[in-house]
Order: sequence, then structure tokens, then C-alpha cells
Amino acid sequence: MNAIEKLYAAIAQQFPDERITTNQAADIVGLTRGVTSSYLSKLEKQGKLKKTGSRPVYWQVKHEKSAFDELIGFRGSLRDDINHAVEAIVYPDHGLPIFILGAHGTGKLTLARAIYQEAIHRGIFTKKAIFETIDCGKYKNKFSVLQREVQSAAGDNLGNTHSRADGAQKEGFLYIKNLQVLHSEKQHDLFMFANQQEETNIRFIFSATAELTDTNYVDFNCALVQIKLSSLNKRPLDERITFVGLFLQRQANKIGKNILISPHSLIKLAKFTNIVSISELNNRIQLLCAEAYAKTPDVNQLIINKADKNSICIIPNQQLLETRITSLVTSALQLGPTANNLLEGLSESLLGGETIIEQNFLVLKALNQVDTTVSESLLTTLAQTIRQVAQEAITHRYGIVFQNDDNFWRYMALAFVFANLCSENLPAAESTHKIQAEVKNRYPRSHYLFKQLLTEIAPQNIQSAYYYIPFFVLMAQCSEKLESVHYNAILLTHGEHTASSIQQVVNTLCGNYFFEAFDMPIDVSINRINAYVRDYLVDQGSSPKGNIILFDMGSLREMFREIKKVSDQELLVVNNVTTAMALDIGLRIQRNEIFQSIAEASQNYSSSTDAQYYEGLSNRKNIIVSCMSGVGLSEELKKLIEETLSPSLEVIALDYKHLHALLKNNDRQFFSNTQLILTTTDVSGDMGIDIINIYNIFDKTVSSKLETILLQTGENQQSSNLLIERLLRFLSIEGIRGRLQILNPDVVIQESQDIVAHYENFYNVKFEPRLKLNLYMHLSLMIERMLVSTTASENSFQEAALTPRKKDFISLSSGIFQPVEQKFNIKVQDYEIELLYQLLKDFIFTDK
Repeated sequence: MNAIEKLYAAIAQQFPDERITTNQAADIVGLTRGVTSSYLSKLEKQGKLKKTGSRPVYWQVKHEKSAFDELIGFRGSLRDDINHAVEAIVYPDHGLPIFILGAHGTGKLTLARAIYQEAIHRGIFTKKAIFETIDCGKYKNKFSVLQREVQSAAGDNLGNTHSRADGAQKEGFLYIKNLQVLHSEKQHDLFMFANQQEETNIRFIFSATAELTDTNYVDFNCALVQIKLSSLNKRPLDERITFVGLFLQRQANKIGKNILISPHSLIKLAKFTNIVSISELNNRIQLLCAEAYAKTPDVNQLIINKADKNSICIIPNQQLLETRITSLVTSALQLGPTANNLLEGLSESLLGGETIIEQNFLVLKALNQVDTTVSESLLTTLAQTIRQVAQEAITHRYGIVFQNDDNFWRYMALAFVFANLCSENLPAAESTHKIQAEVKNRYPRSHYLFKQLLTEIAPQNIQSAYYYIPFFVLMAQCSEKLESVHYNAILLTHGEHTASSIQQVVNTLCGNYFFEAFDMPIDVSINRINAYVRDYLVDQGSSPKGNIILFDMGSLREMFREIKKVSDQELLVVNNVTTAMALDIGLRIQRNEIFQSIAEASQNYSSSTDAQYYEGLSNRKNIIVSCMSGVGLSEELKKLIEETLSPSLEVIALDYKHLHALLKNNDRQFFSNTQLILTTTDVSGDMGIDIINIYNIFDKTVSSKLETILLQTGENQQSSNLLIERLLRFLSIEGIRGRLQILNPDVVIQESQDIVAHYENFYNVKFEPRLKLNLYMHLSLMIERMLVSTTASENSFQEAALTPRKKDFISLSSGIFQPVEQKFNIKVQDYEIELLYQLLKDFIFTDK
């Protein structure tokens, strides 16, 4: 099985009837989004998947027509039952026994025959397969006879099988009904017999016509696949209407006459609560037709009860049952006019800028028109389900508390019933998609939460605009509160529940939806993290004030850069997230603080926390100071510059290695506000930033250039001249004396001069004054730094990576530094020798 086939198999197994996004598919098989998208497109071309939507795109397994498609309710109340039946049919090697429980007349035999036909359709059996029925009611007190009958039909108890006249093995289904008449022990024996028929090609379907009591209890563990059919009065209304239409159609075909029935009479038949079986409903319709026929036998059409201008005409021998019944349902319930009027009203209200309360009124008015057509018991059950799902999917995670009023949840259930009727029986009008888009535009945060509910209740209909009608019921009272939040805030952490736990605490305490959370696997990549964030921001919509990301993984700067690519909003990224930090930010969002205030506060949470809310090294104009001799010297220069120039220009001391890496990576965005880089050695950079070796200011041209740069940043002539004077003094021998705090300047400077002289003599070179001054400064400060350092010396050189020249330099340096090490009781570390090598290599190896 190749990668594409594995992807299809995974989707078919985990999401057989649901629409999923490309990201969801990628997560199933652990592939990148790009590769997964390519595979999904190939599966669509192969006819295995269907593609819907645009942003995001949804994918769904494409199912072939099956024997179950003619069953009323195959996409509704029988959906799960049919899935279980398919599981039993396809399970290797001989399928699984099926037990169907339901009151008399609930369609057990019809379902059993559909299972038989589906097995043939899938090629498991040939068209010559048998479907034999054995009624346990005939053998109530003759179990041994029943047992022989079953064994004979399936093959004897020794495992031998009968053969047909053509020599082929007997195959098919035994349908054993009325199991309830047998004692539980006898039922158990039959189940066990069915489970043991591995050598035959006969499969078993059992059924019972009543709730099993203690005296005739069945051990359901013996029946691996169990299906419980609801009585007719507990089936959805549109399915009951469909049954009425089907039976009326049969009577029209039988007598060869049109049948005229008003919507009111049709719904009344469908709502008859004392009719629990399908056969009973069929009998009642036959009697009504017979009564009408007896009154007017010579008229070309029968009128059931009284006709009116909206009466539905059922013509004999119409084709396309599904299309005909859909028309029947919509006519009976007047769905078309009701839905169209509602959608037009909602569209006008949304585009006209009216409040959600006005849209709520329009929906409730429409629901009241269909209220009487729905079973109250069904509404109550559905309301309880929706209430529980809303608690788990929205209240628990996002802190939004809904009304505790039973009538409110009853209307929610009614709205979903109405949405289902419209979705199943009406075409998707263009206006419905416009409404869905406008809802997301007007109420982005409310829309996002409603999708969380819809994903749990009806994931297969998440793209159906009719299913957004309940939105105006659920969100009417809390939408204003939700939309008052002007930031998109996200929590990202490792672990199964860390982020969601913090989210639940903060949103609940604040009583509003502030944070979304993503719990990430330990080995998640930065690309996968960024994909989740990008998809969320696209789905959530842009916020007027900015985006806030709190996380515990990855690079702060990389996270900032990647997210900034997909959003031009203000962005704050904070690492090492804690509950206290998230709660503080949540409260600041609740107080509607400005972005700058929240961003500045985030920099003071703890010493282990970093935050970034601007592009580049700083959001202010800045000068970078970076000295190879260490951060200490850089800090001294920083202090000198800050004391001389105006506070509007920020001075930043950077580690030399860090600066070198940034320049090497050519990350111009990092230096977006940098006006100048001052170093103590020559550094190259091709980013349009002025980089000056500070020792070169002894040259008039360089000092003039520095003066020009400072004037361009807004400094005045006096402060620019004063800085150059102080830098010249700082870099002289007297400047070195001022930097030393412990050692005797005369002694240590002399030692530095001797070291430099040794290098000149060995390599037969004469260093220019500026380089010597730089070396004296570097070596003097290095000796003092080594003296006070508590870090143990470690050998950092890798012999295999050293060039011959560098090996010679290291060996020479060990001898040159030996007197100094003995005199001051220090050990010059490999890192210091490496820095010295970088300073001198271009001057001692003149042939390079």
C-alpha cells in the first residue's frame, strides 16, 4: 500500500462520513500540509474523495450507491445502524452476526433484506445467495426442532455445508426472527452456534420484536453487532412524512388514480403518536384511501379528508422516489416559503447593520410557524443533547455561560430540526452562503464558537448554511460580549492538556472567550505550530488591535517572523507561558487596554520570560555596540554613548558571536531600526547598514563619517563632537588604565605589550598603531577577566578541524602566554586564543 492509499484508508476509517480539512488529514498520517494536499487532489481525481469549500477546503469520502439508499432514514435516524450493519458485512473472514431489536412493525425485516442485498452489491455473495427466514414463534416449545432447522439451513453441526445443484457452496443469510419467544439460554445457544460457523458461508441476522425482559434476557455480548430500531412515533418528522408519502404513492399506483391530500392532513397522519409501527401506518392509509374510494368510485382522483389550495397531488407510477418525497416534505411543511422569507429577512438585517437581537426575532418567528410539526419528546431529547454539548464545547473551554431556561434550549433544538429539514429537502440557495459569510464578517468570534458546537453536533453539515440558522438563537444574548474582545489570543504548549487547562482557567475566571488553546505533541515542528496559528487567524478574522501568542516552545524570534507573514496586525509573542501570565493578559484584554500597554507589561513577568512585539532588534532607532573582547567592554562603550547622546537613540550591547551570526544570515529585518553598528574589529555586512570599526575613528575620514551618521539620526553637532572626543580618549592608553579595576595598569599593559611584541617577532610583521592599541586593550582586559573568572577552562578545539596554521598559532600562543599565566595564576582559555586568532590572522598571514 503506497502513501496515497494509506492516506485514503486512514480517512475512510476515522472520518467515513465527515468533512475534514487538509490539516486534519495531514495530522492523521503525519505528513506535511503540502504533500497531503497533493495526495488529496489525486484521490479526488480518482473519484475517491469529493472536495468542497475554498478557505478552508473540505474533503469527504465519496460513497457509491448502496442497497441502503432506498431505506427511509438512511441519512437520518438509521445512519448509525447502517454503519454498524456495514461493519458486520465487511468484517473478515465471515462477517459478524447481527441482532436487530425493535417493536413490531419498525422495519426489521426490511433492514435485514437490505443487509443481504448490500452483501451481494459488495461482491461478498453472488446473486444466487439465499435469504431464508426462520420464525422462532413456530418452535416455542420445540427448541430441538428449531435447532435442527437452523443447522440444516446453515450446514450440519459437524461443520459440513450443503451444496447447490451446480456444485457451488451454499451462501447467504439466515434471518431468525421473534427471538423473544425463547428462553434466554436457548437464545444464547443460537448465538453461540452462529459465532461458530467459520467453515460455512452462511451468515446470521437475529431479531426480536419487543423489549427483552429478565425472563427472556439475551446476552448481548454474544451478538457483536446490535441494532435497535426506534418505533415510528420516535422517528424524525420528515421521515414519518416520507413514510406517509410512500404509502400514499403505493395506493395511487394500485388503484390507478391521483390522490389529493392537504398538507395539514398529511402532517396529522405523520404526527399520530399512537401509531408506533410502520405497518400500522400503512394499514391506516389504506383504510383512508378505501373510505375515499367508496365515496367517489367513479372520480379520477381521491380526496383524503378535505382539499385546499395548497393540497398535494400524488400521481400514479411517479419515478424518482427520493425527489418525489423531498417535494412532498417541503410542500407539507411549507418549507420553501418559510425558509426563503427567513433567509431574505436575515440577509437584509445583516447587510443593514441591525443588531443580532433583530435577527433572533426573525428566526424565532419562523420557528413558531413549524413548531407544531415537531414531536415534543424529540425536541426535549435533542434540547438536552445540545445543552450538554454546548456546556462541554463552549462553556467549559471558553467561559461563555448560556441561559438556564428550558424554553431557550427548546428553541435551540427546534432551530436544528428546522435546519435539518431545510438541508435535507431544499436546495442550497445562493443567499444562504452570503448569510454565512456575513455572519462571520459581523460576528467573527461568535461565529467561531458556534462552529465548535456545530463540529460536535453535525460535523457533516458544517458547510451547510442552513445549519447557521441556530446561530441567531444561541448567540443572541452573548454576541455583544464576545465581539467586545479586540485581540486574538492563543496559547501553545507541549503536552496533552497544558494549554487547554490554562485556557479553561483564564476564560472561566474572566467569564469570556479570550484565549484559544492548542495542545501540541512533544516533537511538533515549528512549521506545524505556525500552520495551526495561521489557520486559526484566518478562521478567526483580523482583530482591530492585534494578535497575542503565549507559548513554551521554539524560537521567539522565528515564531514572531512566521506569524507576521500572515497578519499585518500588531503582534505580541511571549515565551515560557504560565497561568498567572495568561490571566494577567486576559484581564488586560478585558479592560480593553491598548496594545502597547499589554506589550510593555509582558516584559516584566519574570527573568525567564522574553517577549517580542516589534520587528527587528528594537522598535526604536538604535546603535549596536559589539566588541570581540567581551560584553563588558561593549557595556562600557554603551554607557559612554548613552551619557553623551540624547535618550531618543537606543544603544544596544550585543554579543559578538550573535552579531556575526545575524549578519551572516543576512537578516535585514532584524536590523530594521538600526542606524549604526560599532565594533572593535573589521566586520563585513551587505545590508545597507553603516558598520564602523571604532578604532578607525583615529582617521579623519572615519570620524567625519561617524559625525554625519549621528547628525542624520537627529543628534546635534555639539553632542556628536563630544562623543568622538570621548571615544578617542577611551581608546588611548589612558583609556585602558581607566578600564582596569583590579590590576596595576603599568604592569598589565607592559605584559600586553610584551605579548604583542612576541607575535610581531615570530611572524616577522610590524603591526600598525591602531591594531596595537586594540590588542593592548583586548589583552589587558582579558588578563583581568581571567583573574576574576570562576569558569573552569575547557578544551574547545577539535583537532581534526584545525588547519596547520591555526595549530601553529595555538602552539605558539601557549608558550607566549605561559609567563603571564604563572605570574597571575590564571589559565588562558581556548575561547580567548580563538578570538585573538580572529584578530590577527589577516595581519600575520600576509599571503592569504
